[in-house]
Amino acid sequence: MSWLGDFTKAFAVSLIGALIVVPVIYAVIRSARERWWLWGAAVAILFAAIYLAIAPVFIAPLFNHYTALPEGPLKKEILSLARANDIPADNVWTFDASRQSNRISANVSGFMGTTRISLNDNLLKQGSHDEILAVMGHEMGHYVMDHVTKGLLLTGLVIIAAFAFTHWGFLFATGWLGGNWHVRRIDDIAGLPLLAALMSLFFFLATPLTNSITRSMEHEADIFGVDAVRKPDAFATVTLKLSTYRKLEPGPLEEIVFYDHPSGKSRIHSMMVWKKEHIGDVDMRGTEDVP
Repeated sequence: MSWLGDFTKAFAVSLIGALIVVPVIYAVIRSARERWWLWGAAVAILFAAIYLAIAPVFIAPLFNHYTALPEGPLKKEILSLARANDIPADNVWTFDASRQSNRISANVSGFMGTTRISLNDNLLKQGSHDEILAVMGHEMGHYVMDHVTKGLLLTGLVIIAAFAFTHWGFLFATGWLGGNWHVRRIDDIAGLPLLAALMSLFFFLATPLTNSITRSMEHEADIFGVDAVRKPDAFATVTLKLSTYRKLEPGPLEEIVFYDHPSGKSRIHSMMVWKKEHIGDVDMRGTEDVP
């Protein structure tokens, strides 16, 4: 029944967030009037930044138990890799994701001083030493290339478009059916379900765009990781392990629309191209620990 506990906690977090955000948005609507969508988008972006800052420290531990990775060669190498790339972390954390699924994962999360290096127990159990380092190199790439800020800025533009669409859609819908609904003004709380529906519709239609934003940053992190760790075979084999829950070779349109990461085929191809261009390097001569 652990799923029920996780569901309850997720619902509680969402409810508390809504109780904070929704009144603020309506206060903006009532004060900014016709330009509410622009100021509302700014508020939404601000709350997104706050969430990114507090999630690793206050929200993630609600769902999983975090413990320090035991001392050993793996931890030393991960921290060495972090120091080499100017990542301000003095510990590595592991969390019990196996209680929810068998998916392997890791992250260098946090924002504005809450940076944390974490990897889940599935990665520790299923990955070789080199595969774990290859994954951690990828995750550190997100931090070093400041993908949190980049993602926030790009997603912020999408949020602005979403609020503009919602503003236009609300005026159109209430002008057409507002009499039947008894909702005419955008500052009427009775119109909240319509606002939520319009926002959901926009993000559904924008899925290819938002996925493409994320997918491009994931590819950048792939290349950073293999440059930093220099283990293309290990990254390729760990990518194969992701195929248990992620299709390796989708069609081009399928990948554009539905994938927020490069396909497994694309990622393995990138690793092999990298290896081909570095095949003469001393450390590429059969030293990788690949099962």
